[in-house]
Amino acid sequence: MTYRYVPILRWKRGERVGLEHTASRTDVVPILIVGPGHFREKKKTTHHAAVPAPAHLADEILQAWGAIPFHLDATGLPPTSATHHPISDIATSARHAGLSLIPLVRGTSLAQPYTDVVKSIVAKDKRGVGLLIDLAEMAAAAHWVAAWPFPPHETDLVIDLENTVGVVHSMGAAIVPVFRSLHGGTTWRTVTLCGTSIPDNFSGYAAGLHTIDRAELDLWQTLTSAGLPYRLNFGDYATVPLNPPPPGIKWGYPINVKYTLDTEFLVCRGVSTTGLGGVEMDVQLVGHARHIVGYPTRNRITCWADDRIDQIAASGSGAGNLEHWVQIGVNRHLELTRQNLP
Repeated sequence: MTYRYVPILRWKRGERVGLEHTASRTDVVPILIVGPGHFREKKKTTHHAAVPAPAHLADEILQAWGAIPFHLDATGLPPTSATHHPISDIATSARHAGLSLIPLVRGTSLAQPYTDVVKSIVAKDKRGVGLLIDLAEMAAAAHWVAAWPFPPHETDLVIDLENTVGVVHSMGAAIVPVFRSLHGGTTWRTVTLCGTSIPDNFSGYAAGLHTIDRAELDLWQTLTSAGLPYRLNFGDYATVPLNPPPPGIKWGYPINVKYTLDTEFLVCRGVSTTGLGGVEMDVQLVGHARHIVGYPTRNRITCWADDRIDQIAASGSGAGNLEHWVQIGVNRHLELTRQNLP
């Protein structure tokens, strides 16, 4: 395969299970975002002792991804002292578990002690490092690259547009020179474009079926066909929404499902489960499964997610809950995207 695929996932159970069921792993190097809510010890049980948080995380990653390389973004974890950060303990547990962890630094501000700990990890494991930056930092690379404490040829550069993809995409051909002039473009170990075109919580969409263009994919195709002097790999967000739900959302919120098509996202926008016009969750999810199965441009592929959707649609049962549909959505997205990339 020509291009590397770099999906970004939060390390929550829905994303984790979707990743675990993913068979298409060639040239896939995910970025796993670990925050305080995903970094907890495994409690003691009658038959098993407690497992510390770093070892528990390593065990989960081993089960879901095995020994294949991945980037770990632990910048959301607070340091435990002025000189220590939990990523140090995670890296130790990862070595014991046989994982191929590549630490990722977010932004060029080089927060301490995170960056110092990453330096020691890189020196010991010799797998290099990931650097995630935004478009403004990319344009200013000539000003900060000299202070970057790792050689570019050992650095996987990830340019993350987050949910500004639509704005950048609307610039058309004007964005090409920005990427063509990336400072030291050919010296980075890899360069990847990431982003998402999915709106948070599908706000503004009425109940029913909607499609959203995969603007991040179209933008990447535009750039890769423009003759850049370096290989630009593709990345995106495998989950939705990018940001957490706003405060004050009550139980009974609309039951929504996202399904990835070749060049679009299919959004099955549901209704509330409570109040006037409310419909039970399982009824809505079965309906969403049947809409997906019957959708003209579905492009069913061989994967765990599509098998589950077909079973739910045919039986009218077993739809599970929204977390189960996160698992389904992540697995379908990863499988289809990797299979469709050159």
